[in-house]
Amino acid sequence: MTDLSPRTIRSARRLRLVTLAGIALLALILIATLWVAATGRMDLFGAPLRVDGGGLPPRGAAGAMAVLALLLILALRRLVQMLRLVEANRPFATAGALHGFALWLFATVLASVLLPPILHAALGGGDGARHATFTLSGDQALMLLVTGLLFFVSRLLDEAQRLADDHDQIV
Repeated sequence: MTDLSPRTIRSARRLRLVTLAGIALLALILIATLWVAATGRMDLFGAPLRVDGGGLPPRGAAGAMAVLALLLILALRRLVQMLRLVEANRPFATAGALHGFALWLFATVLASVLLPPILHAALGGGDGARHATFTLSGDQALMLLVTGLLFFVSRLLDEAQRLADDHDQIV
C-alpha cells in the first residue's frame, strides 16, 4: 500500500475543516433566510435584507431555499466523509463517499433547475398568476456535467481499489 504524503493528509484535514465551517455557515444563512422569507422582516441585524424568491410567495421561496440548502449540506457531509478517509491514508476507499457527494450534488443542481418552475405552477407567483418557466443556465449545465464526471471518477476509484486488493493478495 502506498502511503500518502503528510502534506496531502494535512491538505485533506484543512479542506475537511473548511468544509465543516462552510456547512455551519450555510446552516446559519439558511436559518436567517428562512426567518426573513417566512416573516417578511427585512431588517435582520439592523441592515435591510432582500431575499430573492424568484417571484414565489415568501413561504414557497423559503421552502425552496430550505430544500436546496439541505441537499447541499448532505452533499458536503459526504465530502467530509471522503476527506476523513484521505486523512486516514485510505485514498482508494473514497469511492463510495465521492459517489455519494456526486449524487447529492447532482440532486441539488437538479432541484435548483426543477423546483422553481414546479413551485411557480403549484403556488403561483407573487401576483397569484400560475405559470412555469423552465430555464437551464450555463452554470447549471456545467454543474450537471461536473457531477457526471465525479460519478465516473468514483467508478475509477472503485476499480483502483479492486486492483489494489488483487495486488495485495498476490504479494
